[in-house]
Order: sequence, then C-alpha cells, then structure tokens
Amino acid sequence: MKMKIYFAPMEGMTDGILRSVHQKMFGGVDVYCLPFHKLTQTMSLLTREKRDIDPEENKGLNVLPQALTRDPEQLLAWLEYVKGLGYSCADLNLGCPSATVTKRGRGSGMLRDSEFLESFLDSVFSKTLPTGLSVKTRIGYEQPEEWGRILDILAKYPFEHVTIHVRTMKELYTEAFHPEAFEEAVRKGIPHPVYNGSLRTTEDVSALQARCPETEAVMIGRGLLANPALARQLRGGAEASKDELATWYAALYEGWEQRFDPVTALGRIKKLMEWPSEGDIRRKRLLKRARDIDGCIRAMLDDE
Repeated sequence: MKMKIYFAPMEGMTDGILRSVHQKMFGGVDVYCLPFHKLTQTMSLLTREKRDIDPEENKGLNVLPQALTRDPEQLLAWLEYVKGLGYSCADLNLGCPSATVTKRGRGSGMLRDSEFLESFLDSVFSKTLPTGLSVKTRIGYEQPEEWGRILDILAKYPFEHVTIHVRTMKELYTEAFHPEAFEEAVRKGIPHPVYNGSLRTTEDVSALQARCPETEAVMIGRGLLANPALARQLRGGAEASKDELATWYAALYEGWEQRFDPVTALGRIKKLMEWPSEGDIRRKRLLKRARDIDGCIRAMLDDE
C-alpha cells in the first residue's frame, strides 16, 4: 500500500507559490493542506485567505482547505463556500496551539471541554454536509490521558480522515510526543488516521512504519521545509542536490518578490531557511548578515 503524504500548512510560509514550486521541483506530496481560515459571523475572509483557496492559485495541485471555528453554523456556511469553489473535502482544525486561538476556545482550545466538543460535532453532523469533512486534532489539552475521551468522541462521526498530532496543546512543538496515541486510534478503527508530529527524516518515517505497520498516511510540515526533497525520498527518489536547493530558494524568492516586495521576499526566505539551518550557529550567523538572496543561498549551501 502506498503511504499518502500530506504537506502540513504553515501560515505565512506554505502559500500557493511555495506549493507550486515544490510540486514542480520535488513532488512526492499527495495533498497540500491550506493554512486555516479564521471564520467570523460575517464570513468575511481576508484577501490572502481568498487568494490562498482560489483554484487559480492551486492549478494542478491537490489541496485541502482548512477552517478554524467553534460555531457549527459558521462551519456549515464555509463548507458551502468551499463546495462552490469546486472542493470535495475540507478540514476542521482542532490542533492549533497558539495562545491567541486557544484562549477563545478554538483550535486545540476546544479539546479542553469534551462536552462542548461533542455537542459541536453533533450539531455539525446533524445536517447534510455540502462536502466531506476531515479533522486535525491534538491528543489532549494538558495531559495525554485525555486522549481516550477525545478518541471516543471522534469515533462517532464519519470523518473523511483524522489527522492526529501526537502532542497535547501544552506540549506545543517540544521534543515530547506520544506515538502510542496514534496506535490507539488505529486499533479503535478511526477512519483513515494520518500521523503528524516529529517526522523530520526518512529514518523517522521508517521508525514509525516499523512501530505501526498499519500507517497509511503521514502529515509532514517542518521536515519538508527543512528538506524539500523529503517526500521524494520517501518515494524512493534522490535527496536534493545543492544545485536543486539553490534553484528552490531562488524560485521562491522570485515568486515572493513579484507578489510582495524585495524586503518581504527576503524575510520569508530567511524564515524558511531557519529550518534547515537549525542547530548550525555558523550558518545562522551568516544568514542573519545576508543582504540579498544570493547571500542567503551562500550562507545555506557554501561549505566552510
């Protein structure tokens, strides 16, 4: 069975330019997940949100729209909007750990109140949904022990798939993670579970598959930003060459410069380069000093 690979969304980074350049250069990804829309009572979307979900922005790509809300009617109205754009499935975010999100009871903040979560999902699925609905969740708000109750709730509903980030909200993106929570979901028969969390290398994915051979899909974010060829390698392809990486960064900079301006484009490139330079003090110092895209590429790819 071919393992499905989802590219996790990173707000301010994984836009249509990055998605398109990535697919053309490296491939290997089955689904590119869109950054979430923060839904409002008026259903007014930001300009960048409208652009990001526009089919013209995603030509030739298989993308998954995503919403952040705790209001069933907002979600249903948004699903109608998504259907009108031609999408057959969309995602509900129960995983975002940002304080600005969770303090309003959205994202992984919804996991704090299991009774509300269940009533919310009852309301949603009491209606005929315009599109298929998937969900991305963490395994709890404070403690991994919360996962059993959350899992029981999610198992009640016909989600297209369930993405499981194997950390609690409190654990954010730390080194703590709990792959046994994913195994529990597989044993429970959760429909099409997708593993998410601490998959940075091919070795990480191999270890997951050895531990849980039933794994049929993974979602990778930081690992693909650090190594854009990771999905290709997981398909048996080659790792990225220096020439490919130089072309990758240059193409992204050009796309962002045309859409925004040189300062914004350079800032985005430097932000992206934080992932592959993680732990390399020398490269980080050179990157900070770089004043143009050529300097950034040299900082990342030149040997000492």
